Amino acid sequence: MKKFIAAVCISAMILCGCGSQTAYLKPYTVVTAGKTSDVVSMLHTDVWEGFAENLAVVSVEDSQTGVNSQTLSEINGTEILLTGTTDHTVLTAYNIYTQMPPASITKILTALVALKYGGDLDQKVILTDDVNVDVWDAQMCGFKPGDEMTLRTLLYSMLVYSGNDAANAVASAVSGGDIPAFCELMNEEARKLGATQTHFVTPNGLDDPDHYTTAYDLYLIFNECLKYDVFRDAISQPRYTASFVRDGEECQQTYDSTNYYLLGNKTPPEGVTVIGGKTGTTDNAGLCLILYVEDEAGNGYVSVLLGCPDKDTLYASMSKLLSDIRK
Repeated sequence: MKKFIAAVCISAMILCGCGSQTAYLKPYTVVTAGKTSDVVSMLHTDVWEGFAENLAVVSVEDSQTGVNSQTLSEINGTEILLTGTTDHTVLTAYNIYTQMPPASITKILTALVALKYGGDLDQKVILTDDVNVDVWDAQMCGFKPGDEMTLRTLLYSMLVYSGNDAANAVASAVSGGDIPAFCELMNEEARKLGATQTHFVTPNGLDDPDHYTTAYDLYLIFNECLKYDVFRDAISQPRYTASFVRDGEECQQTYDSTNYYLLGNKTPPEGVTVIGGKTGTTDNAGLCLILYVEDEAGNGYVSVLLGCPDKDTLYASMSKLLSDIRK
């Protein structure tokens, strides 16, 4: 908890003075006239704290015109990115620096903060009123105030089933009940990774005008998350059975993944194995998906698709995007 409080204090100093932005789609405003050089400067660790030298980078000009335009003409999405995690090569990209709502893909950053600052994942957590979400169609695990379970159970329920109540409970448990402070720490962790176009105000990703990111920032965050074995395991599960105590009785509830590839409802291109990922859907974000996949040689790739109009289009477009791995 001391580590959490200290990190929040640091984030508060960094975030002070940042103005509210009201539009959902926002330009990459901090990039100046020297756009390409500004983006490439992210590779210099003396300029961008926490940035590794071995990350995929696309110039703003290339992002605007599109990398691999032949494939892009067959993909229906607002932001598109496919990059290799092994050789850091960008295979396909379009519009990856435009700020937009990410829906429940937000939860990968919630998980990262919890894994860094939450301590023992098997500690018992008693849920509070923070699990209550007043959005009628929000995805919910059905947890209630007073339920007792481990932080690990909450993390898996959040990442597998995308429960918004689970995300709130994770943030509340790690922050001692201060969800706004948890969100400040989310933003600070994003900045450490170079995800400077991200600003989150919820741990669950439900629509808010001040809640936005970019496809490239999500790549940076997801790339960091993949360093945690627990995260990799959680996002690869086709279903998860949560065990918890309610009113003194042992309860179990099984949740199916929201990822249709893992459920077998959709099939990736031949030679591509979907290891895991995170979905997201809201009215403003559309349908979104981020994946970690591997080719037949075991090389890894991160694929991001944001702003699709419907589920069939999302998976058809993602499969088309993944087919670039074999070219």
